[in-house]
Amino acid sequence: GGATLSGPRYIWWNFVASSKQRIEAAKVEWRAQNWGKGRFDLPADDRDEHIPLPD
Repeated sequence: GGATLSGPRYIWWNFVASSKQRIEAAKVEWRAQNWGKGRFDLPADDRDEHIPLPD
């Protein structure tokens, strides 16, 4: 629950954002696999088996 967010939402794969530019930035960061140093982190013992982005 909670208040409705204002503005549009964009969904691509597992990413949801308020702009298409943020979705594109998330794709770049996910591909970089720079876990724990940016937007994303994975458990330390699970970083080798992340799910790659779809084509």
